Amino acid sequence: MKNPMEEKIEEIKKELIKIQIIGAPGMILVSLGLYGVFGARGNAFHPFPNSLENCYVVLAIGGVIALWEAIKVIELMKKQSELNGK
Repeated sequence: MKNPMEEKIEEIKKELIKIQIIGAPGMILVSLGLYGVFGARGNAFHPFPNSLENCYVVLAIGGVIALWEAIKVIELMKKQSELNGK
């Protein structure tokens, strides 16, 4: 049987994985937006990234998701380091 500290650390690790999976689409959106702004130059694989307005919206949405993910990961890492330090 594990002690409560080890259980909390495992719970934090599971939460980190869940947050990273939820945050992955945010990074995909950021990548797609950057591709549309800097790489497509009007000749994208799909008409959606050819419009700069679409790319800016996708960048904003992806950035918000990525920011949320970063904040959550930092909070959980702080908790994990506090538990490991005890």
